[in-house]
This record gives sequence, C-alpha cells and structure tokens, in this order.
Amino acid sequence: MDHGMYPGNKRSNEEILSNPNDHKRNRNAPSVRTEYRFLIAVSDAYAIFGRNGENYQSIRNKYHNQIDISQAPTPERILVFYGDEDRAMTILGDILPIMAQNQGVRPGFVELRAMIHSSQAGAVIGKSGDRIKEFRQKYNLDTKVFPNPTPGDTTERVLSLRGELPNIIECLREVYSILDQTPIRGPIRNYDPTVYDGADVERYGGFMENHDFQATRTRFNPNHHQQHNNNYNHRNNQPYYPSNNGPMPTTTLVTIPNSLSSSILGPRCSRIAQIRQQSGCVIKFDDPLPSNDRIISIIGLPNNIIHAQYLMQTAVKQWTNSTISS
Repeated sequence: MDHGMYPGNKRSNEEILSNPNDHKRNRNAPSVRTEYRFLIAVSDAYAIFGRNGENYQSIRNKYHNQIDISQAPTPERILVFYGDEDRAMTILGDILPIMAQNQGVRPGFVELRAMIHSSQAGAVIGKSGDRIKEFRQKYNLDTKVFPNPTPGDTTERVLSLRGELPNIIECLREVYSILDQTPIRGPIRNYDPTVYDGADVERYGGFMENHDFQATRTRFNPNHHQQHNNNYNHRNNQPYYPSNNGPMPTTTLVTIPNSLSSSILGPRCSRIAQIRQQSGCVIKFDDPLPSNDRIISIIGLPNNIIHAQYLMQTAVKQWTNSTISS
C-alpha cells in the first residue's frame, strides 16, 4: 500500500491531494473551462513534489492552491490545474521544466499527456487525422490521440505531445480553443489511477512501471539515414549482444503513414522477417489509427534498434524509387 510519496512527512489531504472527480466542468458551458487534467508518470510526480514536498508546496502557495496531484499505488498520477486558461498555462510554464529535467531526453524537450473527453477526440484528430498532422507540422511536435479511453469505464482519452516546451504550451492553447468550441456529449467520468490497468497502457496512453522517456516515439523519416549499428556482425548476420554489464533492451515507437507499411512488410511479410533477423530486434505493427498512421514497436538493444530503423528506411527508399521509376 502506498502511504505517501514521502513517508514521515505528514501533510493533510487538503494540502496535497484531491479527488480528481471533485471538480467537474459544466458540460453545458464548454467555453468556461475551469479544470485542466494531465496524466503524468509517478517519476514526474516525485520530481514536482521535490525533497520533502517543499517544491510542490511552494508552487501551490504561489498559485493559491490551484494545482493538485492525485495519489495512488500505481505508476501514474493525475496532475490538475484549476482556473482560467492563462493561469493554467502559466502554471504549466513552471511545471514543464521540472518534468523535462526529470525525463532527461534532452534540454528543453518534454512529453506531456493531456486528458480530453472522448466525445471531443474527433475534433482534435480532425478529418482523416488532418488536424493532428497540422499540429505536428505547425508546432514541430510528435502528437497523438491514443485510441482507447482510460481504464475504469471512463470518458477520458489521452493526447500526447512531445517536443520543445514553448511549442507544447502554444499547441495546447490551440487544442483547448478547439475543445471549447466542441460541446461535450454524454456523461463525464474522469479517470482515477487507482483502477490502473498495466496491460492496456499502450492503447490508452498510460505509463508502465519505471517508464523510460528516452524510448522515444518518433516520426518516421524515410529520407533520414541513421548511422549503421556498430555492434552488428555483418559476417554472420547476427546481432552482437554485450556482456552482462552492457545496455539493456529498450523499446522505440515509430509512427509511419499506413501507406508505407507494405514497403516495410514486403510480399508475404518477407522483408520485415529479414529486418528482424538482421537487426536482432522484435518488431511489431499496431493496427492503423484513425489518422491513417501506424505505430511500429521496435524492441532491442539501442544500437540494434538504430540498425532496424536504418533497414526500414532503406526499404522505404527502395520502394519509393521503384514506384517513381515505374
């Protein structure tokens, strides 16, 4: 049982925690937004709290208790801001650098997962995924609305934004403008992390235990050639695995247009079988998303993942060249 982030540091529920379902927006007046909800990893929550909770309490005092973090014995938390949009974005401007430092991908780069009502997801995605693609191009972000609602018969879905801090905030402002013009349909049932389901995190956008933010989900660029895998043994077409003290396998999620899938899979999946064998990686294709994109999971050692990406890019380039020449 999780009795608190910092055992021995006694703080009341009123000071630190709130039920995320206690502050529900009036769905009949979507233009008056008073609550901004985000799904965060427990490691980000610890970073926001700081030593003995002093950092968190300082932020709450600064913003007159307009910020809360739920608590549950699970790998994820709900971060909530209350008030108008300008105040919420100002708070976010203080929180995101803390999250970026904790995530440690690179300076000024952060991942944020915003909660939106399921009935409004289509407005964010746009027809054939046009609006999500526009966000990616306009703000230079990796953007995705996860296909499944959060666990527990809720009406929330997760919008993931990955990129530079100022771009995250500007994109969110546009997202909230769209949502405020899109009335909520149906009931509002907010996600409570106490009903966390680790088996479905990849479908609803949740966090696994010890989530690795550097297992980056990137946009697939067939024109960008990655460096060859230095640990790849070209003589016998087998990956080289270092000793017990070497790097551990990780997962990289790559997003591609579904139209390129066949170029990587090949006839009767012969090409992807070859890429798996040569790279030594486990490679899985998700079902196509409503945006007509497709997510590929590449699981292996970091250098093997780089080699798998190189082989996939080569397959796409060869397919593109053959299509143009014909």
